[in-house]
Amino acid sequence: MPRKQDPIKKVTLKDGRTRYRFVIDVGRRSDGGRDQRTYTYDTLREAKAERAKIIAGKSTGTYVAPSTLTLGEYLPAWLAGKRNLRAGALRAYGDALKPVVERLGDVEVQKLRKADLDGLVDWMLTSGRRVGNVQKQSLSPRSVCVMLTVLSGALDSAEKQGLIVRNVAKLVERPTHRPKALKTWTAEQAMAFLTYVAEDRLYAAWCLSLYGLRRGEVVGLRWDWVDLTGESAGELGVAKGTPTITIHKARVSVAGEVFEEDPKSERGRRTLPLDATLVAALKTLKARQAAERLEAGAAYERSGLVVVNELGRPPRPEWYGDRFQWLAAKAGLPVIRLHDARHTCGTLMHLRGVPTAVISAWLGHASAAFTLKTYVHSQDGALHSAGATLMQALTGVEPAAPVAGLASDQGLGRDHRRA
Repeated sequence: MPRKQDPIKKVTLKDGRTRYRFVIDVGRRSDGGRDQRTYTYDTLREAKAERAKIIAGKSTGTYVAPSTLTLGEYLPAWLAGKRNLRAGALRAYGDALKPVVERLGDVEVQKLRKADLDGLVDWMLTSGRRVGNVQKQSLSPRSVCVMLTVLSGALDSAEKQGLIVRNVAKLVERPTHRPKALKTWTAEQAMAFLTYVAEDRLYAAWCLSLYGLRRGEVVGLRWDWVDLTGESAGELGVAKGTPTITIHKARVSVAGEVFEEDPKSERGRRTLPLDATLVAALKTLKARQAAERLEAGAAYERSGLVVVNELGRPPRPEWYGDRFQWLAAKAGLPVIRLHDARHTCGTLMHLRGVPTAVISAWLGHASAAFTLKTYVHSQDGALHSAGATLMQALTGVEPAAPVAGLASDQGLGRDHRRA
């Protein structure tokens, strides 16, 4: 019986030194051919140990072919492959990974260690924020957690591709951070705001923001998507004759560029009924724009957008948010973010008994669970009412008076100009 050939060959180099080399199949190439790799070591012992390691890895599915691909090369390529991400989210992912590329860009993906990421986290928490050309301020724990989440997603992909054995980002302990308490307005505060801005040329837009639309949905709304007569309502799942608006696109700003993009989810494409207040506000705005168009003549920009200035030019999304906060301050109200007007909408609906599934559909969320977790908040008045209801059940004594702000007729459907 012929002697089995030793897979490890002894090789003598030109200078007389000895090396040990073996060739091994590690899988299949993309074209279906055998993927053979050659390994050379100084000693027979090292060669045997590596060959045994590769064979064991192949049998358990944990083998990865050696690669010198660095994080600085891999991460941009991974981002480029995220085709289903909206432009804003893609930019946020890139921003989250900037510290990784800056500090660890030269590290090979396969050689990345937990210690490397621990050092990165410590640096971000002490001096990771750049001020001009100097890095001296700490980044927030939330920023660190976002970085680790995005990086973990990238390394998960690398693991699935067979580039690494395991995702070391999952081993890193995340800094504790407390999300900022979200602020919402009570019904009275929302009504007070709408009363204050009743004569503002964008009154209809402020109503839409408190109606639960996202910033990009308001500034991206087109008159073609507004039906003030209800003629198309029957085709859109709303009772025939009901005025509606339909959300098709959002107008967003990313890296200084303003453009239109699809809603965040398929449920973001939705049709909402309009109440009499909004219909009147939108009709007033439309008539005003028609007069401005005649006055401006050729200088008027015919964008077809609902939110425009006197020359038909749409504002930047950031300006719209800043204007909202400026008006809130002028009205003497707690200054909340424009997006918190959307939270206010969800909260007021919830406090008035609207089912979570309906609120979710109204806001255009992908799931009702997300709505309940993120967009529905309690308010002091609601807690007061809950306590009064409990004590009535325990003692049989009627509450002395209803809690202000929880009357069922104080929704956004009434005429806020007369509030």
